[in-house]
Amino acid sequence: MMKKYLLFLVLCLCTGLLKAQLIKPQSGVTEKLERKQAELDWFNCSFDRDSVYGCEVNKAYEFLKGRKLKKRPVVAIIGYGMDVEHEDLKGAIWRNRKEKSDGKDNDKNGLTDDLYGWNFLGGKDGRILEKISKEGVREFIRLWSKYKDFVMDPNQKKYIKLKEGRLEEISAPADKEELDYLIYQVGPEAGDLLPHHNGNLWMFDRVAAVKRIDSLLKEKFENPDTIGVRSWLKIGREYYSQLLGVDVEKQAFEQVILGACYSRKNNWGHIRELFFERERSDYRDDFSGLMRVRQDQRNEVIGDDPWNLEDKVYGNNVLLTTDAAIGTMQAGIIGCQRDNGIGINGIMDKAEIMTLRVAGQEGEPYLKDIVLAMYYAIDHDADIIVLPQQNTLYPLEQKEWMSQALRYAEQKGVLVIVPSWSLGQNLDVETFYPNRWMDGGKELTNLMVVSVSDQKGNPQKESNYGKKSVDLFAPGVGIYSAYSGDTYQYGSGNGMVGVMTAGVAALIKAYFPQLTGSQIRDILLKSVTSRNEVIVEKGIGQGESDVFYFGDLCLSGGILNAYQAVVEASKISK
Repeated sequence: MMKKYLLFLVLCLCTGLLKAQLIKPQSGVTEKLERKQAELDWFNCSFDRDSVYGCEVNKAYEFLKGRKLKKRPVVAIIGYGMDVEHEDLKGAIWRNRKEKSDGKDNDKNGLTDDLYGWNFLGGKDGRILEKISKEGVREFIRLWSKYKDFVMDPNQKKYIKLKEGRLEEISAPADKEELDYLIYQVGPEAGDLLPHHNGNLWMFDRVAAVKRIDSLLKEKFENPDTIGVRSWLKIGREYYSQLLGVDVEKQAFEQVILGACYSRKNNWGHIRELFFERERSDYRDDFSGLMRVRQDQRNEVIGDDPWNLEDKVYGNNVLLTTDAAIGTMQAGIIGCQRDNGIGINGIMDKAEIMTLRVAGQEGEPYLKDIVLAMYYAIDHDADIIVLPQQNTLYPLEQKEWMSQALRYAEQKGVLVIVPSWSLGQNLDVETFYPNRWMDGGKELTNLMVVSVSDQKGNPQKESNYGKKSVDLFAPGVGIYSAYSGDTYQYGSGNGMVGVMTAGVAALIKAYFPQLTGSQIRDILLKSVTSRNEVIVEKGIGQGESDVFYFGDLCLSGGILNAYQAVVEASKISK
């Protein structure tokens, strides 16, 4: 069957923190490897031999020479689609051996023809969801109808509610905790929905204030609508002090005056209608339209309940999607065949890579999809799971879903790896999820949080950090890997470091299969290329930076090192 190649130009754009930053090759076809292999896959190299801070994978294989490979570890990449027919990855694709390509659910897991993984953003009719909304938008839309009469201003520090067309300050409501969650956590993550909502409410209130102004003018004029603007402005100022004392009324009056000056309209009636009554109506309609636009098409394409974890039979097996290039790059770092003269040398080409799609071209993955993908991976014998990036917003119930899934992975001996975001945030201060303490109980021992480093051994300036909260750094800048349609590309970003760490973990698991995920994490932490006392520059938010000891940026104080890890694993396994 002829393979359909998709060269996705849209992915060559800088697409934010959820995606690798991809660079389009000049030729558009497979690049001939004319440079040294070390220049292409520098992440396999070492500083003592190649003057780059790679993971010392090549040295690890020299140490392991003569040892028997004891297991083909299964790595589940939870993220984007994938080109499972890529020339350099065919030997590293996981295959569900209990399933056949016959349109039936042979293994009785509720999913039909899940041969190589599953697309949780797919419909039963074969359609796929390309773009999804952000978690903040989804939560805002979910809760908005319940609190639509409240002003949601995170700077207000008080509760203001619309009553009979007027905004009034009230005491804390009975459901204060949920409202505070909506205002202070969801609101800032909801993009332009929050200011539009607040503006809509203020407009209602200003209309009420205009009515008050109107009634005061009618006490002076028989028909103020016919009075010229200059006349009522001069006289109307007298009534400024007679307003009810509410700031918004005074603001409304001031806006009327400004409106009159800008518009140069003839009379009060025209100004009132143009700047308030009509604007209020337009604003309301604009907000309703904005709410519709910000929602994704999940209900139409997939048809599940995204807030019900028990509604789990959905999706399809379409993995070659418009975001498959990113997943293919990630898989290539682990599974590209070593020493075949094309592409790169993957870290562990004997691994089996399972693809579980939960992310699209835009937006943030649904937590339900991530959690169900984790259960799928664990129940299909995955040894290592790579998650999408950490996030700040985890609804309480869904946080419990994730906590339970992580504990299940821990019990089954599965290592779970999650990249941090690139926001220059100190994770010891700012809480991102998932993390090792998210369920409030005993620390998770199988969860690793990793951040990005470059060839010089420096942390990526934008990467998050934390002496207690980030485990280690790993190469993630200028990484060459497989790409859709039997091509290869360079990329950088958080998506690289999760699979980089997973590749080294898979290498350990392949030769020392008795080691659990918790033990492998401990080995990786102990065996880093130490940068502990090195002073480096690091971003600390938007547009700011500072200098740190590398040891203050992560728990291990160093960079992922495969050679030292397998040496340590061999000692433990004796």
